[in-house]
Amino acid sequence: MWSLFTNGHVGRGMKRYALAACGVVLLLASTSHAAPCDVEALFGSPLADQTIRQQILDAIGTAEGQILIAMSMFTDDEFGAALVEAHQRGVRVYLLTDETQDTESVGGLRRTLVAAGVSTAGGDGRVSIDPGFLVIDRRRVITATGDWSEPCETGEVRSVLIIDCTAIAQRFADAFFSIANDVLNAGWSLPTAASISHYDDPCEECLARLNEATQEDFEGCPGIDARLAFRLEVYGPYHVVICSRAALITVLLTVPGLEPELSESVVDCICDDLFD
Repeated sequence: MWSLFTNGHVGRGMKRYALAACGVVLLLASTSHAAPCDVEALFGSPLADQTIRQQILDAIGTAEGQILIAMSMFTDDEFGAALVEAHQRGVRVYLLTDETQDTESVGGLRRTLVAAGVSTAGGDGRVSIDPGFLVIDRRRVITATGDWSEPCETGEVRSVLIIDCTAIAQRFADAFFSIANDVLNAGWSLPTAASISHYDDPCEECLARLNEATQEDFEGCPGIDARLAFRLEVYGPYHVVICSRAALITVLLTVPGLEPELSESVVDCICDDLFD
């Protein structure tokens, strides 16, 4: 799986936080209860740049509920315009960067995004984001070696990963909001799964919520202690052949220690507004 971590400790002498992504693909493959994730590797070069760039812009254009973007610096007008357009169609957009300098390139674009209503926060030297990443609707992650908004130089090869995986995307999203709120005091509210999921079928949306729920979410359900909440998160993502409330209750019974009554309670707790 892809692991997102912070390097450093809050407290005396803390100078800098690092937000980084490291690939440990074999760990994902060895997790017996996790479904395989779709990972596409793209290799950038001066000739391939525009194709990769367009794929990233297309991903922004397909966002339905939420975009999280973290980069060392954000100076690209075309990406900025894509974020503004997404915000204007109702997508919640959050931008996190290392820098807050009010230079013409950084400050000007930041002011444009803020004026459009996009939520932005800068590290002011306290955060190091390397590599940058983009999270779409808590389901897709795009990350790269180097700044993927900048063109490759002659002879340079850059790798870009597009990861379609709810479990991994959720980890990136959790770390994103932790840095923004706990370190930078941005005060951004954490949207619920319901606000970023768009499914015509209530059962499919409930399944998405269960797969996006954190241990804390499960602990908020009646009868679920920390041990069961941890297992509920770890044993996801869950999959059903034909979606129904009964199927969701049944699939949760694969979690050790979860009795039928508690399984039903979890479904009702996470999806209380979806089923009559």
